[in-house]
Amino acid sequence: MLPKQEKKYIENALFISYTALKDFQRCPRAYYLKNRYRDPKSGYRLQIASEAMTLGSVVHDTIKWFLQTNRLATKEDLIKKYRNNWLKYRGKRGGFKSDEDEAVFGKKGLQILDSFFDNRANLVPNLPAYDFLKFLIDGKIVLNGKIDFLGVLPDGSLHVVDFKTGRKEEEDSLQLHIYAILAESNFQKAVSKISYWYLEREDFPKEAVLDPLEGKLEWIKNKALEINDAIKEDNWVCIEGDNQYNECRSYQAIIDGKGEFQFADDDFKKNVYFLDQTKLV
Repeated sequence: MLPKQEKKYIENALFISYTALKDFQRCPRAYYLKNRYRDPKSGYRLQIASEAMTLGSVVHDTIKWFLQTNRLATKEDLIKKYRNNWLKYRGKRGGFKSDEDEAVFGKKGLQILDSFFDNRANLVPNLPAYDFLKFLIDGKIVLNGKIDFLGVLPDGSLHVVDFKTGRKEEEDSLQLHIYAILAESNFQKAVSKISYWYLEREDFPKEAVLDPLEGKLEWIKNKALEINDAIKEDNWVCIEGDNQYNECRSYQAIIDGKGEFQFADDDFKKNVYFLDQTKLV
């Protein structure tokens, strides 16, 4: 069992999430542009709106709301909530290039939620809602994340489930292990099961192999220290190569004024832009 940590404020903490780790592994400069760079005027990070991200966000928010009703909402209630959530990301706010593009993704979300509702009984009882969880890795380095679902199994142990709205199979279970570390430390209950639920094509969560959390935590700590060293050196080299969908290229285009500002996400301190990446030269 991982130890429970005392909650305390850490000034100038370096927050490390699954997304930040994957960004850094893929390309140090992409990590910098997406996680470290701040708009000079607002101090907010940058985000490029995308269809897939919007679909995932709206579906996740709708499922979270459903669970908060203690699963008492009807399918009609669920779909109504989804449609209302979708209104916040219409058009370019959601990264959609056309009405037809938006309709395709909107319909996919309806199909995903229809399937989820029909198979909701495949989820065990869950813990009440909670916000971001944190775990102090080293000094001022803090691991954090927001878990989609924490189920309580008959023996009292926890089942970590992450909902996926895309068709692509996850290459590894690092995200689930990070969530398991956060869950075990914060709730002081052993995590005995981790799963991805590919909502578009599966009727139930697909279990992954749960490795010892202490070993995973040591690996995460070493990667986090690499990020910390890179921040100290302030040397962010792009290794993504010269391709059309290079993330460094896309985020640099936003900095250079080639994107269309959509809205400020004050909750996550991000400025969201629309960028037609097919027109980048």
